[in-house]
Amino acid sequence: MGIVVFNQAIEIALCAVTQHLSSLPRNPIILRDLRGRIRIALDASEENEKLKKSLTKLADQLHPALGAFTYGKEHLFLFREGVPDPKHFFKSADLIPLKVEGKKTIYLLERLVTGQDWVSPADCVNDRQPQRFTFFGLKGGVGRSTVAAVWAWHLARNKYKVLVVDLDLESPGVGSMLLPNDKLPEFGIVDWFVESMVGQEALVVPAMVGKSTLPGTNEGWIRVVPAYGRGETDYMAKLSRCYQDLPTSSGRPVSWADRLERMLDALEQQERPDVVLLDSRAGLHDISAVTVTRLGATAFLFAIHTPQTWMGYRHLFRHWQQRHTRPDQFRDRLQIVAGMIPDLDADHYLEGLREEFYRLFVDTLYEEGTDETAALFNFDLNDRSAPHTPWNVRWQIALQGFDPVNRPNRVPEQILQAAFGEFFERADLLLPQLPAS
Repeated sequence: MGIVVFNQAIEIALCAVTQHLSSLPRNPIILRDLRGRIRIALDASEENEKLKKSLTKLADQLHPALGAFTYGKEHLFLFREGVPDPKHFFKSADLIPLKVEGKKTIYLLERLVTGQDWVSPADCVNDRQPQRFTFFGLKGGVGRSTVAAVWAWHLARNKYKVLVVDLDLESPGVGSMLLPNDKLPEFGIVDWFVESMVGQEALVVPAMVGKSTLPGTNEGWIRVVPAYGRGETDYMAKLSRCYQDLPTSSGRPVSWADRLERMLDALEQQERPDVVLLDSRAGLHDISAVTVTRLGATAFLFAIHTPQTWMGYRHLFRHWQQRHTRPDQFRDRLQIVAGMIPDLDADHYLEGLREEFYRLFVDTLYEEGTDETAALFNFDLNDRSAPHTPWNVRWQIALQGFDPVNRPNRVPEQILQAAFGEFFERADLLLPQLPAS
């Protein structure tokens, strides 16, 4: 038998478990650990000698077939006694159904250091929550933070109260576009995460928000939660502690996603904004995952027409297709944004972008069916309202070195409209109606 690699292991395990499914109790779980090694978890007692005997054939087949990606044959199966909290384990929300046959389902459970949040079910959106928008890109330099800053300015000019949260902690950007250094609040996001580890988050929330000085906002306003505050003394020490789950006495830690939701909820209750803009970290990181899929936000996915972009988004969308148990919780809130559109042959560029994303959505997130009465998540290639049809942000040379907070009049209004006008026109349609004054 040849060498087995990571790409093959799950399929090998699934095939073997399927062949022996009738002899396995309840719903078996293929458990993949941090190294990629596989065990089969069974909701049964290891004291059941009849069951253990019946597993011999599966062990004889599966153990050599998995090669380096398994344990010793005697440890191939994990029973109830081997699980710290069996009731929670066998009903875990992280179980991913791989195959249904008869009344049984074969699940996958991944033990990961990172990456779980891309496929975790979304949290419930509470009624008090203002409308949230996430700005995400696979790479930096696609105009993501600039669009967030300019849209916030545009909204404030139209009387909206906008809270901007700089979650690109490794490369903060949107905060400095909207706040001059002397207007930084005392604390930033990293302070909330380290102080919350010792129960002091309530002390920093009132001093985490700075007021933008951009002109012309009148009845609207922009308030900014930067990555760090003016009292910063050791940013790197805080950053390295930000992403931890919070241990609890019950043994079940509070996840980073839940902690972020708690921070946002506290800031929203304090500031009472109409709209919240989340400038996400770039790349396939857990922070990005939370802001795209778990916070109830409309997610703007920035893209440029390059092979690296297609490959990155294809990895992500395929992961959702294969692993996410509830894509319906977030897929209708995705919207592609074409950033940095070149002047030369722009129409041809955009058509290529739209066709590539259409194929990606068809292959992964769009649904197929013949029942015309069913509400399928599916769109025609030429549907201009479809999520695969990019919203356009036009590249303008005058935006190079864009610094609205220090040089607000450097870029003329007509240039801003030429660059962002198409985006504003469509994004504004998603906004809540302001109460009549």
